[in-house]
Amino acid sequence: MKYWRKIFVWIVFIALIGIFILPKIDVNSRNMDLYNENCYLEIYKNRIILYNDKKEKIDTYTLKEKIKAYSIGDIDGNGLDELVVLTKDSFKKYGKDVVAFSLEGDIKEICREDFSRLNPWKIALGDIDGDGKREVSVGVYKKAPFHQVLAKRPFIYSYENHRLNPKWRGSRLSRPFTDYSFCDIDGDGIDEIISIEILENEEKVINTYKWEGFGFTGFLESESYKDIKNLTIKEGRIYFDIKDKGGIYTGQLKFKDNNLKIERVE
Repeated sequence: MKYWRKIFVWIVFIALIGIFILPKIDVNSRNMDLYNENCYLEIYKNRIILYNDKKEKIDTYTLKEKIKAYSIGDIDGNGLDELVVLTKDSFKKYGKDVVAFSLEGDIKEICREDFSRLNPWKIALGDIDGDGKREVSVGVYKKAPFHQVLAKRPFIYSYENHRLNPKWRGSRLSRPFTDYSFCDIDGDGIDEIISIEILENEEKVINTYKWEGFGFTGFLESESYKDIKNLTIKEGRIYFDIKDKGGIYTGQLKFKDNNLKIERVE
């Protein structure tokens, strides 16, 4: 009798966790971005919600899969941002489909392509050639013809006629990397790749690359640190979590005198 009583108590305890704790965790995981000066966009599990400037709901779109990653930017050059998401099946480590949405008054799917064979893990947008259209980069984890090792690789596509057309699917960057994104670090109107790369001694550096019409060439590199994590870009500013002799702190990447420096943010 005592045995069944204990089981009943544990069942009630787990149920209470599900009722009172898990919903709070879900709410805290929501992300709301300013889409433009008149609209907000909320990404939550498998839902996309569009709000007006008063944060009143305009439209909702529900996908069959969960959203693993997303990025917002103008991929077709019409002056309005689109939303590009990477979907993910439950209990899968890597993503499945890359889906682009128009957000002009309502949420409308304009492109969907299956990337599951490439083990996609990231979506990032950047205008690498200065034509006013942001390319779509899909971070993949796969082997390459001339580098038969499973590794992270940044594949890049241009969006044309509701399709993602390959622009660059190079084998890798200069070194193994943990994360990357795009930002115009030198103010020339063209985005560079910014990557966190691993040195042979296991320390990490920030490396950058410029598009040269057929591929990327190395641009500038920071000094090395014990660890660099959590690459974040906010309003054109690039931040990292830095670990060095002085401890752990937030650092901002700065372009000064044709050099890259990471300055501590208080």
